[in-house]
Amino acid sequence: MLTAPLLPGWAQAPVHPRPQPKKPASKGEVIVKSDTPADTDPQTSQGQPATTQDQGTAAQGQGTPQGQGQPAPPQDQGQSQGQAQGQGTAPGQAATPKGGVPPEQIGLSFAPPQGWAQGDPTKFAVPGTICCVWSPDNASSVAVFVQNSGKPYNPRVLLEQSAEGLQKSLGAEVRQKEVVNVGGMRGFSLVVSGKGTGAGIDGKGTIITDQHWVAVPRDKDVVILLMTSADDKFAANEAAFQTMLSSLKISGTQTPDQQAAK
Repeated sequence: MLTAPLLPGWAQAPVHPRPQPKKPASKGEVIVKSDTPADTDPQTSQGQPATTQDQGTAAQGQGTPQGQGQPAPPQDQGQSQGQAQGQGTAPGQAATPKGGVPPEQIGLSFAPPQGWAQGDPTKFAVPGTICCVWSPDNASSVAVFVQNSGKPYNPRVLLEQSAEGLQKSLGAEVRQKEVVNVGGMRGFSLVVSGKGTGAGIDGKGTIITDQHWVAVPRDKDVVILLMTSADDKFAANEAAFQTMLSSLKISGTQTPDQQAAK
């Protein structure tokens, strides 16, 4: 359910995919859609073959901006910079996104990366419901979104399927993967690297690009935070991302199986 297309399908399309014709889904199959409403299955990805509902991988798309393969420019740099630094925003509370779902509506509270400008979430194509996006340089980014799974996924199962999906579809190298405690719940952390644009991994670009996926499956959905960066900027951007994660608080429910994941 991750990587800028998380939950089974790692492919960063250079352009926003055209809407697919509506047709009934066959048994155990999910129809791929370009726009994933909040009430649909999280396993819809861009440019990916339809996947079965049993897969439940978190890395289905690449959370990449529509059309350019670059994060959307900040909407209002002066204002956004102030918000990112805590001006006009309560401590530990993300600024209300323009066009995205407010963090509190999906049970999230966190401090955005300090000094990063808030971007337009409507310009980011993700396999789920976008909340908010930040960028320090209009290339690197952190995107927050949620995928409605309709059922609980085990963090370990989701991690293994997501890592395998990224390796097979994009030739990405898995640098680190583990089940972790994040925001008060059990989730997973997955760091991958591959050929891309610096704003996303596409398996063919000339810039080595890293992505850090953090996913927390709840009883009916999956919360995803995705940090994407060119490899030469990863260390600095990862530090900002870790500070953001340390402030993260997630409300909601996990099943005993999810809570016991190792």
